[in-house]
Amino acid sequence: MLTKDSPIGHFHLNQSHIVHYYHLGDAIQYSLIFPDGTLKTVVMGSDIIAGQCLQLRVPGGVWKASQLTNGLAGYGLISEAVSPGLDLADMELGSQQQLSEQFPEYAELFEKLTRNDWLR
Repeated sequence: MLTKDSPIGHFHLNQSHIVHYYHLGDAIQYSLIFPDGTLKTVVMGSDIIAGQCLQLRVPGGVWKASQLTNGLAGYGLISEAVSPGLDLADMELGSQQQLSEQFPEYAELFEKLTRNDWLR
């Protein structure tokens, strides 16, 4: 769950495939960077007419970050299904420096959506 006090899911990469399911609250915007450098932005939410989606499949090996949109609820709730299964050893947190070196065209996005002190 993202909230107005914690509105960002910082860039990370999983080896497993993940399906995200939107439940309720404000829409959540995902930034996905594929291994070839392609950036895809997807908004999960209940406004299907506006192009929001209720489910999002993110293949393993794709960098992803999420951020809460400005809405009235102040939170956005999703759940995830992971296949073949969640193993924290298969997850890598992105650093701004590492990702900016790998994908320099998105340096500004990494400045906003990475956090280098997660493990401190």
